[in-house]
Amino acid sequence: MNNVCLCTGNYAKNPFYLKFSDISLYSIEELCYYFMERVHLLDDSIVSEELVKWIRNECGLCELADELDVYVRKHVSVAAFVSTIFEWTGMYDENTIKRVDRILKEQSSLTTMERYKKRAEYLYQQGRFRQALAIYTELMEYVPARDSAGRALLYYNMASIYAMDFAYKQAADFYYEAYLLHPDRQTRYAYILANKKALTDYAYGAFKRDHSEWEEDFQKIDELCAQTDEKWETSRERQLLMDLEELKKKGQKAEYDRQEQGLIRQLKKDYKRQTKK
Repeated sequence: MNNVCLCTGNYAKNPFYLKFSDISLYSIEELCYYFMERVHLLDDSIVSEELVKWIRNECGLCELADELDVYVRKHVSVAAFVSTIFEWTGMYDENTIKRVDRILKEQSSLTTMERYKKRAEYLYQQGRFRQALAIYTELMEYVPARDSAGRALLYYNMASIYAMDFAYKQAADFYYEAYLLHPDRQTRYAYILANKKALTDYAYGAFKRDHSEWEEDFQKIDELCAQTDEKWETSRERQLLMDLEELKKKGQKAEYDRQEQGLIRQLKKDYKRQTKK
């Protein structure tokens, strides 16, 4: 077997709960894995008495807890705190630990707002859209009104999240707010496309007439939509649906049910990952 490592300490009877990520951890290895996978989410709140007590009482790692206890009292950096835990478990090699240490040190120089922006971007890239949306919404209260570009970017990112959730009306509203603050062509494209998806044909026609000065942009969106339709025609996802339809027509119910349930499970899994708060 590959990638097998010896566990350190006890398997916790009472997990350590991380509210922000909605995750319960049961071992020091799970804690390390969490740190590694979510390095861009880590901040000074990790250096806590609660975590040290859990490591001591639940994992039985008293020596490690003693060392971390000193770190908490002296308010050491999150980089030193995490690196010490990594070194104790031996889960990662020296180069990996140094890389994480460097990332955490770079993050420590960021302002609170910059840190939250990075956190939101990380969540967005990981497909955790609802969590990212919550941070963007909160950040909007702290970005000064004079920072038009900053507020426009937040509105744009919020709109994109709504669009990915097929909430095109909300997406169009936020794209419009972004466009008012920073009227670039990319935002205008996104605003038009969101309206094309959200409105009826009649309403969209009226929308086009109200913005006749954007004729070239409407044509561009039509071209992009046509290209997307062509890609869908040759996509793996469409072929999968056609295969299911063929099984259904042939009366192969057992195989149809097996593949259909597998597809539904995957879609549910993806949806839960994207909407988990």
